[in-house]
Amino acid sequence: MTPDLNLELGKLLDQYDEKRRAIEERRQQVKTDEDNFLKGFADLRTRVVRPVFDAIGVILKERGHDFSISEDEYAGEPGGKATEAAVSIRIVPAGMEKSPHDDAQFPSLSFATRHYNKTVCIHSSNAVPQLGGPAGPRGDYQLAQIDKDLVQAEVLKLIGGMVNR
Repeated sequence: MTPDLNLELGKLLDQYDEKRRAIEERRQQVKTDEDNFLKGFADLRTRVVRPVFDAIGVILKERGHDFSISEDEYAGEPGGKATEAAVSIRIVPAGMEKSPHDDAQFPSLSFATRHYNKTVCIHSSNAVPQLGGPAGPRGDYQLAQIDKDLVQAEVLKLIGGMVNR
């Protein structure tokens, strides 16, 4: 091999290695950002949302209603599908029978991640069995935008929708 060929080949391979390093650094940064977001949501769920849901549940129980709280962890699946992390409260109004089917519609409020854009979606359903009702997302929020006051306001909207039928 001639010295010129060796020098030119070395330069090209150095450029290739540099591009590969930059891609790997970007990939690692995306993973770190995603991990930090999911940790932030877990903290938000534990310190803000769940305590409000628990406190609301105590009041509901005292008034003869029932409720359940569920939590889901983020799980990436093959083929790019994912199960988002979430925390939800489902309310069974007094006088309504619990269904043996988990998919029965009752008023519910969920805070769920949207890991692809690092936001939290608030979704509610004011549906009471056989009455119908509005359901849909209430918007996407940054982690820092969600506080105790927002969670309480969203729960009050949910219960207000139940009452104002």
